Amino acid sequence: MIFLFQIVCVLALVSCGYFARRGGLITAQGTTDLARICIAIIYPALIFVSMTQLSLAELRANYSLPLLAMVIAISGFLLGLLAARILGDVHPATTRAFLFHCLINNYLFLPLPLVLFRFGEKGVALLVFSSVGYEVLLWSLGVVLFTTDLSGWQRIKSLLSPPFVTLITALLFVVLRDLFTWPAPPGWLALAWQTVRSGMHAVGQATIAFSMLVAGSRFAVMKHEVMLGWRVWLVSFIRLVAVPLIMIPVLGLIPMDETARGLLTIVAVMPAAMASVLFSERFGGDTDFIAGGLLLTHLWALVTVPLFLAWAL
Repeated sequence: MIFLFQIVCVLALVSCGYFARRGGLITAQGTTDLARICIAIIYPALIFVSMTQLSLAELRANYSLPLLAMVIAISGFLLGLLAARILGDVHPATTRAFLFHCLINNYLFLPLPLVLFRFGEKGVALLVFSSVGYEVLLWSLGVVLFTTDLSGWQRIKSLLSPPFVTLITALLFVVLRDLFTWPAPPGWLALAWQTVRSGMHAVGQATIAFSMLVAGSRFAVMKHEVMLGWRVWLVSFIRLVAVPLIMIPVLGLIPMDETARGLLTIVAVMPAAMASVLFSERFGGDTDFIAGGLLLTHLWALVTVPLFLAWAL
């Protein structure tokens, strides 16, 4: 039941972006600007604050989580590669959008309240750590999918995006912070650090709101026939049915903590990622197909996710 309310909440917030675009409060350029701001400033703040709340001991004890998260993502991508052969005569941008949806699902924002409700704060911390696997794929293979037309140097610059650089920086910060014994900082420095961290936390929390505004804005100008196209339904089937049917039994066979298994199961059944629209706006892509797949997977998730979680958990 909590998931149904969460999905309805997501769709309600997305509708704010929809009506803002329809009412002229957000323009096409404004949508692109929101996406660029989110990727350059807001999303990195969320990554840094989330990662640095973990300890090195927690990272070591649960090193398999990011790897298994990557397995979940790669399984969808491989299914997408097989299915891409039957897409027919479509624009390369549509094929790349199809593969991106197969690769990246909603691995953090949507699962977070479910994990918190079932597993508590420990589950949330482990969920954040597991997201490292997705972040690596998102800012490597995900960027490559959207930048195939760029030169080698331009693609490298795209890979060295603010979120990916922030992710690496945060991991190094945790390692250096916990691996060595540091003298206690003076009071003013500790206070300054807490102030900066609180500010970054406040900025990072806007990631979800920005993502939903951008998604809703794209829905407002989306060609509705895209939603009826069989290719969007195919990617929805892969994301919501095929991947869970493969990964839930696989996760059941791997020895691990039950909390870790539970949160990975929740991640495996999630719909398409809100970040997909941000990527398409930022790097250029078939944003109509991206928006159509995003909306359809969230609508069908109202049915598929409760069924899979009732079976697996």
